[in-house]
Amino acid sequence: MSAAQTAAGGVPLAALAAAGVLVAVQLLVPRVRRRVSPGSARFQSFAGGLAIAYVFVRLLPDLAQPVTGAGPAQGLLGLLAERPFLVALAGLLLYYAVLDWAQDADRREQRRHGGTPTPWPFWASGALYLVFNLFVGYLLVHQVRPGPTELVLYTVALSARYLVGEIALRDQDPRAYDRLGRWVLAAAVLVGWGIGAAVDLGDAAVRVSSALLAGSIVLTSLKQQLPGSGRAHVPVLVGACLAFAALLLAL
Repeated sequence: MSAAQTAAGGVPLAALAAAGVLVAVQLLVPRVRRRVSPGSARFQSFAGGLAIAYVFVRLLPDLAQPVTGAGPAQGLLGLLAERPFLVALAGLLLYYAVLDWAQDADRREQRRHGGTPTPWPFWASGALYLVFNLFVGYLLVHQVRPGPTELVLYTVALSARYLVGEIALRDQDPRAYDRLGRWVLAAAVLVGWGIGAAVDLGDAAVRVSSALLAGSIVLTSLKQQLPGSGRAHVPVLVGACLAFAALLLAL
């Protein structure tokens, strides 16, 4: 039983506490947005840098380690678990494809209705984030590298990712996000935690889920930092990446 699972009655209270932190971050997004302007390049770059460093310095190297007990009996899931970089690439491409489809649908609808924005991008992104949050909650309980330190690092990295990705999501439709979106997405983390507390899908499932998560984190963190976006501050992004990478390597 990992540190995230150690608690009275076998309830993973440490993981639940971490889930509570992530839920609080999401529920506070509207308040954070009021304090942080849309063009806050330093804030966006700092948070994005932390999330990106975690993926490349901690998560992907851990996934590259041999899969314990994996074999032909595990079928497709076992084969995918042995190829985490391909799964991470698939996660990135899937995320990209859905967002691109939503943007195309939005453009088509705008041409038909005289340029009026549609909810397609918001709801497509929200659906992706819903699945993302279910994975996040489950992986709070079943981590690739169990332990309290890893749980803290995971929580910090995901909190940074939420501040980047969900602020951008809220900007697409503030009213829908504040009234419904943030509550549904926050609840998904708790549902994921509940699934993880009740069911252990095995090491291969943890690795595949983590790899898919890694690909989506990279895309959601970097898409706000593209040149010309107005939210990129290269020195802060690089500095945050290097500083957090040094901390991860030291631990």
